[in-house]
Amino acid sequence: MTTGFGSFITWGLLSALAYHFVAGIKHLVMDLGIGEELKSAQIAASLVVIISGVLIVLAGVWVWA
Repeated sequence: MTTGFGSFITWGLLSALAYHFVAGIKHLVMDLGIGEELKSAQIAASLVVIISGVLIVLAGVWVWA
């Protein structure tokens, strides 16, 4: 995992895990009845992309540091 390809695979797996985790939290919140309206669902989806993006960048910094 010390090669460039191994680091890329590790980063890719961590990226998928981060997105899946954040989207899962959103779905758990929606199961509670929060954010089911169209506008709030759009905001929640945007937040998932933004938070996942931040986590993906942090994972990249951690893997390649």
